[in-house]
Parts: sequence; structure tokens; C-alpha cells
Amino acid sequence: MNGKDLPRLVFTTDVNGTTTPENTFGELVRSEGLYDRMANLMTMYTTGRATFSEALPQMRELAASVDRERLEGYARKMALFPGVRKTLDRVTGSRNVRAYAALSTTGFAGLMALVNKYLHGGRLAVAGADVLVDLLSPEEKKCICGFIASEEDKVRILDGLIEKHEPHQGLVFHVGDTLGDFPGLVHAAAKGGLGIAFCPNQPLKERIDSLEKDIRKNIACVHPKADIGPDYGEVLDIVEERVRKTVGVKL
Repeated sequence: MNGKDLPRLVFTTDVNGTTTPENTFGELVRSEGLYDRMANLMTMYTTGRATFSEALPQMRELAASVDRERLEGYARKMALFPGVRKTLDRVTGSRNVRAYAALSTTGFAGLMALVNKYLHGGRLAVAGADVLVDLLSPEEKKCICGFIASEEDKVRILDGLIEKHEPHQGLVFHVGDTLGDFPGLVHAAAKGGLGIAFCPNQPLKERIDSLEKDIRKNIACVHPKADIGPDYGEVLDIVEERVRKTVGVKL
């Protein structure tokens, strides 16, 4: 089958807490003793006590001292949950489905672009807050498909990919773990695709449980396995099963 004729898929995933177990925000400013302040800001907006747009100005202030060397060094050593690389490689490298994927995060666009560059050779786009974007090279900036200043912007990024690439009905996915991902999860579900809550925190679980049945049925939850911990590979299993059922091919 000609590549242009392949079924199309759109896949976006949160990063901080969803693909990486570390607090990427806090680790970048740990050396200045600012980890706790950054972690508190993150906790506030991921649990619904503040919006991302309210926390962002303070995050920018705390991140002002980060330089290129530190950003690049952390990006190279950043830990990922088991299964993340395999999932992103399988999605972006599929021969049976034409996939368009983006790291969609309310975090540092610069860090995410670097992760994209080092791990995936430019096969992923990046959408994130404009913090540290001035540290990127022109080539790295080409990875950026949009900026996020609020939780609702994740919906805008997802819609932009849908409008541009026209995915097959049902092959729209968003993955996330906190209330900051709730709009994206619901939007993917409302489009007939799947929202995938990866190890959702309690506020997100409660919000999902409150949804109407027609939307809730299109949100899958991945919970940590006892004695093993989170495995992002279960996200891949869910996507592969949806692709098989929807278009009758392997991812």
C-alpha cells in the first residue's frame, strides 16, 4: 500500500510524570535549591489547586538561570518509564499506519525538543510551554508544533494535528496522568478515539469517574502493576488493539 493511502493516526502524550518518573521541572533547578518550590507549583496545578496559566509565570522565574549546558546534560540522562522508547518508536515507525505524534506537555519546550532530537531523530513533534525555548538551535525549534500556556492548549494542539493530518475515525489518542491532561483525554474520547490515563493521580481518577458514560467508555486507565511499577508499554498494547480493531492491521 502506498504510504499516502495508509490509515492515519494521531498520538499525543504528556511527558512529566507520564513518560518520565522524574520531576523534570524540579531537577533542572535542583542545584540552586529550588526543587521544592518548583515541585510545589507542579503539585498545585496537577491536583487542581491552581491552573497552569497561574503557575507558569512563577515557573518561568524559577527556570531563568537554566543554561544550555544544563538543559542538554539533563536531557541526555533523563530517566524514562519502561516501554516509553518502544512505544514511541513503534508508533512513529509503523509501516502499516501513517502516524503523527507529539510530546504535548505543560513543561519545558526546550527540554522536550532535546529529548525528541536525541531519542527519536526528529520523528516526533513537540508542544510545550515557551520556557527555555530561547536556548534551542534553529534546527531544534523546527520540532516545535505549538506552545502551551494552559491545560486547554493541549486540546488545541490535538485539534491542530487532527485538522492537518485527518486521522482515521477512532485513531486519535492522548496520554496523560494528571488533571492537566483531563481536557486532552476527554477531547480524544469525544473524537471517537481514546484518552489513556497512565497511572492517573486521584484528582484525575475522580474527574474521569464523573464523566458521562458515552465519554468515559473511551478512556482507558493504566495502573501500576504490583511489585513492578508503571509500564508505559501497556499504552502501546492499548493503541495496537485499537488499530487492529479499527483498521484491521498491526501497528
